This record gives sequence, C-alpha cells and structure tokens, in this order.
Amino acid sequence: MKGFFKHFTLGGVRGFAVGRGTAPNTQNLKIEGIKDIIAVASGKGGVGKSTTSVNLAVSLANKCQLRVGLLDADIYGPSIPMMMRLHGKPEVSQDRKMIPIESYGVKCISMGSLVEEGAAIVWRGPMVMKALEQMTRGVDWGILDILVVDMPPGTGDAQISISQRLQLSGGLIVSTPQDVALMDARRGAKMFSKVNVPILGILENMSYFKCPNCNEPSYIFGKGGARKTADEMGMKFLGEVPLEVGIRSGSDEGLPIVVSEPDCVVSQVYGEIAEKVVKGLEELEQEQHFRPEISL
Repeated sequence: MKGFFKHFTLGGVRGFAVGRGTAPNTQNLKIEGIKDIIAVASGKGGVGKSTTSVNLAVSLANKCQLRVGLLDADIYGPSIPMMMRLHGKPEVSQDRKMIPIESYGVKCISMGSLVEEGAAIVWRGPMVMKALEQMTRGVDWGILDILVVDMPPGTGDAQISISQRLQLSGGLIVSTPQDVALMDARRGAKMFSKVNVPILGILENMSYFKCPNCNEPSYIFGKGGARKTADEMGMKFLGEVPLEVGIRSGSDEGLPIVVSEPDCVVSQVYGEIAEKVVKGLEELEQEQHFRPEISL
C-alpha cells in the first residue's frame, strides 16, 4: 500500500498514519454509491456486537440479496478480520482509494487488515478520527444497498463523530438481558437520539442457553430484559439470539453461523432480524419522503 499510508511509530507500535485530508462537506455527508448506512452499537463491550454485525451483514447479503459492506469501526479492538476470515491487506485503486476485501458476499474494511496481527494500536483521539475518515470516504465501496458499521463500544468521541459524519440511516442496539448491560444499552440509545439517528430497534443477545440433553432453555443472564427495555423506551424489539456453541466457534474460525449452519435456530433469527432491518429502513424512507416541507 505504498503511497497511500506512511509508516510511523507511535508509542513503540508500528502502524499506518493516515495522510492529510479535508473534512467532508457538512451539507453533503452521504458517501457516494451507498444507499443506507446502519450502525450496530452497544453501550458496553462483551455483548456480542461484532458477532451481530457479521451475521447481520452476511444475512442481508445472502438472504435478502442486497449489496452489503461491513466497516469495522472498532479501531482499538478490530475483530472482523478473524470473524470474516479476511487475508492480506486491501489493494489501492487508481484514484488512491482502498478496495474492500470481500468475504461471504460482503465487502469489508477493518483496521485489523491494515496493521500487523496482534499489534496494539496506541492512538489518541485525533489519529483515530483521521483513520475512521479514511476507512469510510477513502474506500472504493462501489454501489451498496447497506453499509453495516460495527461501532466501538461506548458513547464517546468516536461514536458521536461516526454518528454525525456518516449521516446514518439508523442504529441498532445490541444488549444481553442483565440489568448492567441494559443500563449501558439505554445510554447508547440516548446517544443516537441526541445526534438525531433513528433507532431501528434493540436486539437481545445471549438470551438463553438451550441444554443439548434435555432441550430446556436456561436463562443464564435473566429473562426478557431487552424486550422490556424496548417497550419502556418506545423502541422496536428485533429478536432474541440464544447462546450457542456454534456462534462462538464460528467466530473463532472465521465462519459465521449463518453460513456454517444456515438452517439452525440462530441463523433463522438473524435472517428475521435482517428482514426487520430492511423493513425498518423502508419505513424511515417513506416517512422522510412524505414529510411536509414548511417555508417561512
């Protein structure tokens, strides 16, 4: 990738510095060729946000037959290269833009594909902002129906900047059923509300564990917490994803469960969630289309 990134050493870690660029026109934040951009977010880490992003993106591409991209915006802890089995670094087009690496029908970009495997990214906020800018507008995405953004956990500068600068069509909140995760999920939802991003709904991950012997569900992290939170906050409840070994093993092996076991219960749930996301985006588009304009 010579001529596109320049090598540098920051805090003892060798990585890539993004070249200088100008901020996008605030009047035109859309990325050319991309119809909708959705963010998969959570108020905290460890709730399965990246797993959801991967299986949702693959379901949108394969089940819904859409042109889909996946942006790993978690600069400090990129996991998409492992989960999507990405190899090598992105090539560069003639107009000096990165070409996404395609896997399972999804075009992917991740900082994990740009730095050495296992390298710690020790960057301050401004460098992270520049990297995110280059990983969005410095990429030749082509024509996409949906770009799925795997957001970093939390509600800080990076999350707010992504929400404001990408003109998101909608956000999707991922949480587990226990109260401590739902408390942070509420924060994530309120962040989207403050930056005027419509919320497509909340998804409950690790809802229950079904015993392989007796087939009885065990609600390890509590029961119905995300559904109750969705009702209280006026959000749509998108579904329950159970805790299964196949999800974990598929993530570690770079084989999403919607590909390895397309007929299992989990894959069916992800497929249903993908369809609900598409329907939600269509409803939002209709609302904007019929919204009256007032001239003063």
